[in-house]
Amino acid sequence: MLTRYALRLSRRDWGGLRSLFWQDGTYAGPIAPGAPSDYHQAVPIDVAIRGLDHYLRGVEPQNFDVRVIRTDFRQEGDLAAAWLFTHRRSPSGPGSMETDWVEHVVVRRIDGDWRILSVAVASASRGGSR
Repeated sequence: MLTRYALRLSRRDWGGLRSLFWQDGTYAGPIAPGAPSDYHQAVPIDVAIRGLDHYLRGVEPQNFDVRVIRTDFRQEGDLAAAWLFTHRRSPSGPGSMETDWVEHVVVRRIDGDWRILSVAVASASRGGSR
């Protein structure tokens, strides 16, 4: 599921990304690519996806990418959490900027089906212009 999360985000597959979340899933962190790393919002996932779609509309595919570098995962029964260490390429002016991110993802299994409850994202404050 976590790999699908990163792939669907990277591919801008908004419907596929949304399908990974529970109905009331949330996203906390900068929504707009290139937003200041100290700008945070906690919003319903539908609001976050609309924001991402808006900011990424017209951005060249090579200027936006999300790759999972490492995952630290813990599961206790039907509840699990993962720390995703990701590398993102985000639009910046005519090119892109590369930054490392830390994402905390909480998932829950109900009736055998795993879905994301929440994602909290923070910049690892490294990276530079490309």
